[in-house]
Amino acid sequence: MFNAFPRDETITRRERFCRLYDFEPVDSHVRWEAVAFWGDTARDWVAEGGLPEDADPMDYYGMDPRNGISGNLGFTSMGLSGPRPETHVIAEEGRTRVYRNDLGQVWRDRVDGVSMPQWIRFPVESRDDWERIIKPRLKPEDHDFGNLDEEAVRSRTSQDAWGLWIVGLYAFWRNFWGEEKLAFAFYDQPDVLHDMAKCWLTMHCECTPRVLDTARIDYVMFHEDMAFRNGPLIGPQLFDSFMAPYYRELFVHLRNRGQHRFLLDSDGNNGPILERFADLGMNGLYPFEAAAGCDAIAFRRKHPRFFVWGAIDKRVLLGNKDDVEREVMAKVPALWAGGGFIPSIDHSVPPCSQENFEHFINLVRSICR
Repeated sequence: MFNAFPRDETITRRERFCRLYDFEPVDSHVRWEAVAFWGDTARDWVAEGGLPEDADPMDYYGMDPRNGISGNLGFTSMGLSGPRPETHVIAEEGRTRVYRNDLGQVWRDRVDGVSMPQWIRFPVESRDDWERIIKPRLKPEDHDFGNLDEEAVRSRTSQDAWGLWIVGLYAFWRNFWGEEKLAFAFYDQPDVLHDMAKCWLTMHCECTPRVLDTARIDYVMFHEDMAFRNGPLIGPQLFDSFMAPYYRELFVHLRNRGQHRFLLDSDGNNGPILERFADLGMNGLYPFEAAAGCDAIAFRRKHPRFFVWGAIDKRVLLGNKDDVEREVMAKVPALWAGGGFIPSIDHSVPPCSQENFEHFINLVRSICR
C-alpha cells in the first residue's frame, strides 16, 4: 500500500472529521482526496504495473472510508417509499446499455467503469403523471428503510464519520421531469412542483427521525447536482419561491434532531444559488468544481465558516507534475490555514499519469498536518 505521511491517529477518523467540519484544531486532514476513480484509470495503472491487479485505489492510497446511510431516502432510491423500481436492460449498444425501470425512466450508461448516465425519458409531464405514477409511492407509513438496522449498528461502533445521504429537492424534481421539462414546469405547472416539494419535505421530516434515532450520524448530505458549467439550473428568484421555504423547514427539523452539519453535493457552478443556500443554513459544499469556474478561496472570503471539500482541478492531472504543484500550492495552503477544508480532486479521478496523482497526494499530505 502507498503510505505517504502516516498519521499518529491520536484521535479517531470520526473525531477528526467532526472537528474539521466545525473549524476546530486537528492533527491532519480527512483523507478523502478523491471520491472515485474512472474504471479506465485503475485499469491503465494496473496494466502499467503501478497498481496491484486486485487493489482498490481508495485502499491502496490509504484514504479514509466514506460511510453513508440513506434509509432509502437517497438519490438512487429517489426518496420513494416501498421497494425500488425494477430495472430492465432494453438494449445493448457496444460499451453501453439502455435501461428502463417501471416508473418509465429510460437512460443509457456505460457497462465498464464510472460514467454519468445519458437520460432519454422521464415519467412526469403533467399533474396526472405525478399523481398517478409517483405520488402513490411517497407514503411515510409504508417506507422501506432497507438495511437500516444493520447499517445503524455499524455506524454506532465505527471509528469513521457517517453521513445521512438524502436526495435534495431539485434532484427529486429532476429525477421525474428531466431538466428541460422541469425548467418549463416552474412557469407552466408551479402548483405541481409545490405539491411535489411538500411531499419531499413530508417524507424527510417523517422518515429521518427513525434513521437519526437508530444510527450515529455526523452530518447530512443533500444530493442536488443542480448546476452546469456556466451556472445553476434554477435562478435565484425561483429558488426563493420554490426551494427556500422547504429547505428552511427541513433544516429546522434536522437541527431539532441534533444535526448541524449540512453538506451540499452539487457539481458545476452553483453561483448565486450557493449564496442562497448559505443564507438558509447550508454550511458545506462538495466539490467546488474548478472546471466550472468555482473559486473556493473567494467564496470563503465571504463565508469564512463554510466547509469546503474538493476545489482541486482534476484537469491538472492530465498535465505534468509542475501543473499539479501549481494548482495545489495556489489553493491548499490558504484553504487549510482557514480550517474546515478537505482537499480533494473535484470529482472522479480521470485517466491520467499515476505519477501525477501520487505527486498530488504527497503534496496535500505534506501540507495538511
